Amino acid sequence: MLGELAVLDSQPRTASVIAAETCCVHIIPAPEFLAFVDEHALLAPLLRHAIARVREAEAVRLEMATSPVAVRLASALGRLLQAASGRGGDYVVRLTQIELSQMIGASRNAVGSALRPWREQGWLVTEGAGGLVIRDMASIRSHADAQR
Repeated sequence: MLGELAVLDSQPRTASVIAAETCCVHIIPAPEFLAFVDEHALLAPLLRHAIARVREAEAVRLEMATSPVAVRLASALGRLLQAASGRGGDYVVRLTQIELSQMIGASRNAVGSALRPWREQGWLVTEGAGGLVIRDMASIRSHADAQR
């Protein structure tokens, strides 16, 4: 869900998104959205959701400023898995190394270096079209955390 805060506080929308895969988008005009929120008593859950997103954004900002590339990359991959399509036990992240590097504020070479041991261990596979198949996110996180 994007833009709900702008509707709730009547301010310009600040969020933007780029889809990594084809998706279906529904645009709900502000008056209809607000009527639905009122009718179903959704203001409190929306506020809890917004607060959780603000807290997550703060955690990401702190991580970006203080953590090594491998930790930032593992965290970003973990967040992406929540929205990724699965293949059995595998998860696909359809972003290139350049896009991942931009997401975590690192060079493409640094991302490639962080991915190398994970690929060698079989925890992930890089796809020719520029994406990743994540096979063992728990091991990736453990390895990254050991580098803190």
